[in-house]
Amino acid sequence: MNYRDEPLPENQHPVFIEECTRALESLRTQCRSFRSAAFATDDGFEISRLPATEEQDQRLASMASSLQALTEAVANDRAIGSTQYSLVEAESGRVLLRRVPGHKIMLLAVFGDEELAGQAVSISRTVLEDLSFQLPRTTASFAR
Repeated sequence: MNYRDEPLPENQHPVFIEECTRALESLRTQCRSFRSAAFATDDGFEISRLPATEEQDQRLASMASSLQALTEAVANDRAIGSTQYSLVEAESGRVLLRRVPGHKIMLLAVFGDEELAGQAVSISRTVLEDLSFQLPRTTASFAR
């Protein structure tokens, strides 16, 4: 395999970056309590985030990866099936972690307390289901 045949990882592939950014914009438009969000790979590399900044802050992606691994470990240990999402309630907002169906990437979104948690959960599910259909099933078909 030469350099041109190597697949691009999700966090570097233009289709993943573009579609994830589009999904974040959709989430921001539909949820009035949206504060910030990012997509990350399972191994903690950021794909896209809103609000976007000039410099990439890997802390959010790394925390998302760790939280996803922890929730999956708990679900597996208790034999209750795979996790759909995790929700952290705080004094003035919520943190939602949700896997993109069919992909090894996840959303970590921060919402204020202006709307019910169920609304953010429901809207994020719809946005991520739509995103799932827009993304290629594997990056192996994309070469550099």
